[in-house]
Amino acid sequence: MTALYALPDHEVVLNLLPAIAQTCLGVEEAVERIRAVPGMVPLAIDHADGPENARVLWGDIGDYPFREWQYMFTVEALAKEDRIGEHFATPFAILQDERILVDCIAPSGFMFHISRCGSTLTGKALARTPRHLVINQGGPLQRGFWATLTRDFTQALETSAENLAAFRNLTLAMMRRRLPQQQFAFMKFISWNTLYMDFAMQAFPGVPALFLYRDPVEVIASVLKETSAVLWAKGRPQAGFLADCDWRETAAMGEVEYLARCFAHYLRVAERAQGPVSHVNYRNINPDNFPAIVERGLGFHPDAGELALMLEQFRFHSKDDSNSKAFKADSAAKQAAISDADKALVARFCADPMARLDRSPANLFPHSACV
Repeated sequence: MTALYALPDHEVVLNLLPAIAQTCLGVEEAVERIRAVPGMVPLAIDHADGPENARVLWGDIGDYPFREWQYMFTVEALAKEDRIGEHFATPFAILQDERILVDCIAPSGFMFHISRCGSTLTGKALARTPRHLVINQGGPLQRGFWATLTRDFTQALETSAENLAAFRNLTLAMMRRRLPQQQFAFMKFISWNTLYMDFAMQAFPGVPALFLYRDPVEVIASVLKETSAVLWAKGRPQAGFLADCDWRETAAMGEVEYLARCFAHYLRVAERAQGPVSHVNYRNINPDNFPAIVERGLGFHPDAGELALMLEQFRFHSKDDSNSKAFKADSAAKQAAISDADKALVARFCADPMARLDRSPANLFPHSACV
């Protein structure tokens, strides 16, 4: 991971491709270029001060398959090798134009999660078969899209026909078929996008989804060691949305309390989610259970060869794209990294929603089967 990733995604793209800011196309010209260039996909969204001035940043990534554990790592790798072809910016309004949808694959499943809970493993396992196009934390949907429609989180997201159409078209534009063997598409969102789960499910009714979660003590231990976009938001308006409180209160909060409030909010939203959402606790994500996760959770039935390919991912650390680092269980170390006082603080916010999810009828492996 580079220092670029302390920045919002559109700033990452502007750093990697500075000429993109000077190449602004109108909707008609942009639609023509998008339809003519098979590898042209959205890279990020510069939210500006709202949809009137926001811009979608596009780039031609050719037929490169997404294999990295984050969408923006694919963008970075290709940009540094000078392998991103034509690139330009367009008005945000282009997302209302269905002419940008060229040979797109309808999503077969969504993955929402609490963070550091096996979602990257699940996404990369799905991506191991060439028939799958998997978007892991797609740059345009990490922050830019939501910040645009909420004016940088100063107002609620409206579930309007226009906003739902923009989300559908953006998602499908990222899921453009760029290799002939690609038949199925999956989207793994960044953790806090869980708070927009109902919006996403309303935009794509009937698409199955997973919500992956983990003991928040272990998640917090990981975040404190490696940081995250959630911590970046602390003390900013977005933090109020994440932690379900007045954002000004978050500035003085300790990091453990702030993160516990955020994760408890995700858990509550997932618990009451509308639509076909299955819950999976991190401790149940293993090679033996993976077939049931994809079959019962995503309604997807891989053949034996594809399943074998996907299960190979369990041998490696999911955030090592070189596949040179073996997976090593770390729950005990993460538990040891958090004090008893902080564990009690986390339990105050998270214990009840965790227990309810573990017992939920939507849980693929309810609590009684995994203790």
